[in-house]
Amino acid sequence: MAELLYYPILIVLLILQMVIVRHLPLFNGTADLLLLWLAAWGLQNQGKHVWIGALFTGLIVSFVSAIPWYVVFIPYLILAFISRYMNHHFWHNPLIALILIVFISSLIEYSLQFAVLYFQGSAIGLIESIKYVIVPSVFLNLLFAVPFYAIVNDMSHWVYPVEVDE
Repeated sequence: MAELLYYPILIVLLILQMVIVRHLPLFNGTADLLLLWLAAWGLQNQGKHVWIGALFTGLIVSFVSAIPWYVVFIPYLILAFISRYMNHHFWHNPLIALILIVFISSLIEYSLQFAVLYFQGSAIGLIESIKYVIVPSVFLNLLFAVPFYAIVNDMSHWVYPVEVDE
C-alpha cells in the first residue's frame, strides 16, 4: 500500500512546491518540500525504498527545472544515503538526525545549484547567493522539517501498522 501512495505524494508535493511554495519566498529562498519528505521518510524504519523515491524525485524535478539533471539527482541521492545511515545509528533520537540531514542536504543542494548557475553565467555573486538564497532556503527547510516529520511518521504508522502480540 505504501508504494501506491509514495509516488502520488511526491508528485503532489512537487505541484505544491511549484504552485504555492515558490511564490512564498523568504528573501529569494524557498523550501524544498520533496527534500523534506525524503529526509523524513528515510528516517522511518519502513523507509527502505527511499533510494527509489530519491531517483523518482530527481527524475520528476529534472523535468520541471532548468537546472541540469545531474545537479538534481546528486543531493537527493546523498540525502537518501545519509538518512538511511542515520536511521541505523541515531534511531533513539530521530529529530536531531532529521535536522542534521536537512541541514547537510539543503546546503549541498543549494551550493550545487549556485555552482552550476555561476558557471553558466549567472549574474548573482557568491555573497548575494549565500545571503539571499542559500541561508533563507536552509532556514525554511529547517523550519518545516519537524512538521513534515510528524506527518510522515503518522503516515508510516497508518500504512505500516504495528502488530500487537497478545
